[in-house]
Amino acid sequence: MARKALSDEQIEHMRKCFCDTAYELYRSADYDAVTMRAIAKSIGCSPMMAYRYFENKEEVFAQLRARLFHQLADALEVAPRGDTPLAHLESMGKAYIDYAEDNPDAYRLLYMVPIKNGTHSAETDQAQKRTGRSLLEATQRVIEAGQLQGDPVVLAHSLWASIHGLISLNLSNQLTQGVSFQELVPHVLQTLNHQHT
Repeated sequence: MARKALSDEQIEHMRKCFCDTAYELYRSADYDAVTMRAIAKSIGCSPMMAYRYFENKEEVFAQLRARLFHQLADALEVAPRGDTPLAHLESMGKAYIDYAEDNPDAYRLLYMVPIKNGTHSAETDQAQKRTGRSLLEATQRVIEAGQLQGDPVVLAHSLWASIHGLISLNLSNQLTQGVSFQELVPHVLQTLNHQHT
């Protein structure tokens, strides 16, 4: 007897279940320890069935990354506006840091787990671009208000790189030279004011 075709809702439900399970396995062990077989075993289905929903592990994590990038974008988009465009940009930086502090495993997956060539899906790219667009638009408003000078793309990337560096050092337990993460956060955010025109 032929297997009954699954509805779109059933397929989406199972794909979400696979992603949720893969994320929990990743959080309890590490990325390299997660396999399609391990995901299927945790769900209670056969390894062959797993491949009905995803081509491979990389596709599972690409969908996971897309979901997490949208979560990060949500956090950036609701950051307090403040009294000035510069204050809004600083609050976005704080929202980014807060997301990483509250979701360290998610942050590692987004930015610190290497991605194989060709496994960064269009859905992931779109979600990641949403986070970058929020930061770029906020930076452009600061420049238009005359609070900063320079190329908005370069300035947005510089801010992102500075904050990411601080977060990465913290998540890797490398801040051991006498100044804590909590002490450094306001200084990194205030570097924007040093570029004030």
